[in-house]
Amino acid sequence: MQTDDTRPAEAADPLRRLLPGLLPELRAFARFLARDAAQADDLVQEAILRALRAEAQWDPATSLRAWLFHILRNAFLEQLRRRGTERRALERLPPPAAPAASEQEARGEVADLQRAMAALPAPQREALILVGAHGLSHEEAAAVVGAPVGTVKARVARARAALAQGWTGSGAPA
Repeated sequence: MQTDDTRPAEAADPLRRLLPGLLPELRAFARFLARDAAQADDLVQEAILRALRAEAQWDPATSLRAWLFHILRNAFLEQLRRRGTERRALERLPPPAAPAASEQEARGEVADLQRAMAALPAPQREALILVGAHGLSHEEAAAVVGAPVGTVKARVARARAALAQGWTGSGAPA
């Protein structure tokens, strides 16, 4: 694009011509403010975008360096205020519920229970599964296995006692 006096637009636009030379200084100032390289790079990018959007507001008779530093500083302060607002909003939220056991821990506990159940005699294991896991009454379980109700009650009681004996208070087998 040519200006009216047939010079290239870049020569007529001191901001775009001088801006690349100021990038190292802008980045150094941003690193000082942000104390983080990635955040500093983001600040420099934001400052340059703001400067290009407001290019018409810059007076070439003033210091471009000072104007850009001012824009960068304002962007940094705006981010600080935004983070403070976000932090205060998060502080008003109720505290998170106590974390549940992790999936890995739960898998380990299930594996421990499976091993303990496998160690039970088959009739006790069968009675415990029918009554404990499937929720059948003792009478229903007795009908399923073809044994007297008293026998099923005894098998369930012995299975529970065997599991309890091999289990510590923390939920893991002893």
